Parts: sequence; structure tokens; C-alpha cells
Amino acid sequence: MEHFERGADEWRAQGGPLRVSEVPDRSPLYEALFRAGVESGLPHNPDYNGESQEGICKTQATISRGRRMSADRCYLRPARGRPNLEVVSGALAHRLVLDGRRCTGIRYRRRNGREEEALAACEVVLCGGSINSPQLLELSGIGRPDVLGEHGIEVAHELPGVGENLIDHMAPRVVWRLKPRGATWNERARGLGLVWQVLRYAATGGGFLSLPSAPVLAFLRSREGLAAPDVQVHFAPYAIRAPNDRSLLPEPGMTCTTYVLRPESRGSVHIRSRDPSEAPAIRLNFLSDPLDRRVLVDSVRWVRRIMATRAMDDFRDAELKPGAEVGSDDEIVGWIRATAETAFHPVGTCRMGQDARAVVDERLRVRGLEGLRVADGSIMPTLVSGNTNAACIMIGEKASEMVLADAA
Repeated sequence: MEHFERGADEWRAQGGPLRVSEVPDRSPLYEALFRAGVESGLPHNPDYNGESQEGICKTQATISRGRRMSADRCYLRPARGRPNLEVVSGALAHRLVLDGRRCTGIRYRRRNGREEEALAACEVVLCGGSINSPQLLELSGIGRPDVLGEHGIEVAHELPGVGENLIDHMAPRVVWRLKPRGATWNERARGLGLVWQVLRYAATGGGFLSLPSAPVLAFLRSREGLAAPDVQVHFAPYAIRAPNDRSLLPEPGMTCTTYVLRPESRGSVHIRSRDPSEAPAIRLNFLSDPLDRRVLVDSVRWVRRIMATRAMDDFRDAELKPGAEVGSDDEIVGWIRATAETAFHPVGTCRMGQDARAVVDERLRVRGLEGLRVADGSIMPTLVSGNTNAACIMIGEKASEMVLADAA
């Protein structure tokens, strides 16, 4: 614990490892999108993490010299030399070790097949994410009795909220073919162009390989009267063939991904067997709430409105997906059902709260047990209004302060 406290003090003295900055890439396409946003009623907002979220803007990212400043790079790697840290990679957690109402450790299998047990002197912090955290709790006998009983697992602690309340951003992708002007990566990062981008990245840390998935974002209100934006749009200056074939199309293109910032639809994650290596059943239950359907339809129409502006005349060619022939609300919903993907922002399956279906309390302790916390996106009661990476890092930082405070 002393090593952890000293490391935290050093981190704070340096101002923290994460720096948020605007994507440095420049393109006439981006400038046209900014003008198109303003023309369609969206302000050009240089800082959506500032006073107001609404507007169209360059993406802010935790990228330095072309490398993402991940939790591994900024938190784990600087601590790897500490004598009180051991990282076991390639291991599969089997279950939590319980002694009555107290969690005392974890049982896991190493890559070579050997099973081991790690015991905690203080407490166990579960950070498996919104899919694996509820899975491990259920494998350990913590959760809904009917789910556990179905797979022959004895109930160690009844918590009906485990695995429930799954929330994610459903992400339909509107794809446009653009006029050939050299402004998209379909032209600049295919064939020999990709070789050049690899060399450029190796030499300078810049270019295509240094970018986030979308260099331009928009936060907008799907309808009047809302207190804050309820839709996020990602503008990616390239188009791929398909979700399972991410090679670039041979023609210039742009992908406009939309999602409802605060969706109402709720799903679940539950084990399918006692085997920890078997993936759990993930039921996203997208579009189950009519409001989500309404807002997603409006978001597609918003993208079309932006693309139809005069500012986009020099770039706009034809809508490839869903295509101009998909026009009515029912047709758009049908296209979304058939083609939309996830934005990979799952949260909520070990929800924080004080009610009977909450899994953790306000200090992230699993309700009804001692020595066990959950510190990942699964504890969020609802989705944040945007991407989840920074929010999950914040949860980790806050959890570390709680562990230190409670151990004092």
C-alpha cells in the first residue's frame, strides 16, 4: 500500500499522465463538414468537453506522437517495476473465493493449464468489464438464483441485479461515396499508399495509423426542446467494405456513424454454463424502446441534412448506405435492425445504487459482501453522453482512492 500511495503522489505531482488534445490531422473535407454543420444549424464548437457539448468539432483524443495513451501505457507500465505488483497474463479467472460473506481471493487457470489461487490481504477489486464482471460473479454463486440454479451453481449470495441493465450505443453507419479529391483515406491508404502510411507512422508517428476512428464529431439535438444533445455523430474520412471485412473501398468514401447518447433500451449478460471459458449470453435488446427507434431515425435524417448542404457540394456524390431509396421511418428502422453495429460502450451490468437490484453501493462495494469491489464500466447506472474510455479511467482512479481511504 505504501508503494501505491507514493506512486499516486508522483502521478499527481506530474499533473496526471493523460492529456486530451485535438486531432492534429488537417483536411479540406473537415473544413467543409464544419461549414456544413453551421449551415444546417450546428455551431462549430472547439471544445465539446467544455461549457457546452453541442456542435461540430475536431475529435479530442488522448494520443501522443501517434500512440494512444491507454491505461496500460499511462498507469500500468510505469508501475511494472514495483515489488508489490505481479501481472499474470493469459490467465482465465474461474471464480471468486468466498469465506462466508467475505471475498478472500480469486481462483484462476494459467496459460499452461495449472490452476492457482491468489489470496487478498485487504480486498479484491474486480475489473472484468460489463461482460466479464457479471460472468465471474455468477460463476462464483453471486447473482439471480434462477440463473445460477439453471447451471447447477449453488447460491452463495443472492443479488438479482447481476447481469441485468446492459446498456450500449447502437451504431448505424451511413456511408457516402465522395467525389475524388484526395481528401479521403480510401485514396491515400490503399495499396502503395498504405505502405507509405506505415513508413510515415514509423518515422513520424503521424498519418492514417495515428488517427482515432473519426477525426470529426458532432453532438446534436434530434428535436427541439431538449436540454442537451441526445445524438453523437462520428465522421470518418474513409469507407470499408463490411463489418467483417474492414478493407477500404476502392472509391473515395466517408462513414457517418450515429448513436443515441442516452438510450432507453436495456439488455442483459448471463452465463450459459459453469464453464468459465464459454462466453456468456449477451442480449443487447437494441431498439426495444420506441424512443431509441425515433431518435436513431432522426439521427440518420440529420446526417442527410448535413450532407445536403451547399458546403458539401464539392464532395458529395451518392449515398451508398442505406441509399436514397430508404426513405420512410419504417424503412430506416428496418435498415438499422439489419445492419447496425455496436459502438462497444457496454455498461450497467453491475449497477451502482441503493435499491434492491443494485449490485454495488456508492463506494463500489458489492452489496451484502465484504472485501469485494467492482471498478469498471459495469457499475454505471446509465450511459455517459459519449465515449466510455475516459469515464472508465475515472472510475479506476476513484476506486483507488476509496481503497486507500478504507485501508487507512
